[in-house]
Amino acid sequence: MTAAVDNLVLLATTGSTQALARELITAMEGEEQRLATTVIISDRQERGEGRGGRGWVSPAGGLYLSWLRSGLDTETIALLPMLAAAAAQAAVAELGIAGAAVKWPNDILVGGRKLAGILVFARHGGTGWAAVGLGVNIAVVPHLDGTPGLPATAVADHLELGDPELTRDRIACAFVNRLSAAVVEPERALAAWRELLLQRPGDRITVRLASGDEVSGVVAGIEDRGYLRLRCGDAERVITGGDIIES
Repeated sequence: MTAAVDNLVLLATTGSTQALARELITAMEGEEQRLATTVIISDRQERGEGRGGRGWVSPAGGLYLSWLRSGLDTETIALLPMLAAAAAQAAVAELGIAGAAVKWPNDILVGGRKLAGILVFARHGGTGWAAVGLGVNIAVVPHLDGTPGLPATAVADHLELGDPELTRDRIACAFVNRLSAAVVEPERALAAWRELLLQRPGDRITVRLASGDEVSGVVAGIEDRGYLRLRCGDAERVITGGDIIES
């Protein structure tokens, strides 16, 4: 793997790359050290993590990656969900997958089906740090067993796959290199993220918030921080996070 990282951890199996990332950060902070850019990749996860406390089904034949770094400023951390989505879309597009787009805030969809998801854990202030998780279905579409969410798709549904491990490494390298570059100069990635969004002003949508409440309205725009402006009747509401469940 040739990518912009200082440390690379390769595992056959782990509970969750994101959980391991948080453990590494905690251990380094306990020794009063900063963690250089580190990437964790596992062939499979036993307890993969998704947004809103949901699981991410993680069988062999996918990419399960966490990019982690300390010493980040608050502004950069706030941009990571958007920067990561732009990096992930570009990584799968480089393989030749056409039509990959972003469902707000950072799911990667092809033909209305979920190919990849992103999860960001971060701490602002002091020695800020972030762990950006990326899951991509490559060789197989995971069996969801009634798990709520979009129907899934995999790279193999759209391309002649060849060696799944080589495909995994290509996506991982492209994602890590693009994300590392975007952290330094975010403007181009942010512009790409906006262009890739499926949700446009005037679209009527329903968003399920982290609390479980659902909010319906018309998209009024996107704030600089990536927050969704939703017109609900005569009022406008800013949605900082959630899942679009109807559009």
